[in-house]
Amino acid sequence: MTSLEKRAAVTAALMKFSYVGLLISLSLSTWVWVQEGRQPSVTIWLIRVLPLLIFVLPVFRQQLKGIAWMCFVSLLYFASAVTEAMSPFVIWINYIELALVVILFCSATAFIRWHAQAMRAA
Repeated sequence: MTSLEKRAAVTAALMKFSYVGLLISLSLSTWVWVQEGRQPSVTIWLIRVLPLLIFVLPVFRQQLKGIAWMCFVSLLYFASAVTEAMSPFVIWINYIELALVVILFCSATAFIRWHAQAMRAA
């Protein structure tokens, strides 16, 4: 296993961990730890989680084009997480969501780069 393959494997694991963690934290922040002024709702949960659920197969099958599209979608989650983290009604899970989105984006872009380089070198 080359160093590129090792890097790709580590970033793939980190990407999958942050992907699942983000889905869990979005679900928990919708159903359990709700910000002031919000009510738990199936509709809100679907709006928050469905765009990420579209990318389950590309993430776990390591399909580079699908992961690249997930990076674009994660930028919307980043904007939302920053807005919620700077809100006067902030709760601790908002900071976790922000950290997970940043880790997801960075690990996904690093995975795309290193996996593609490893495939070209092979």
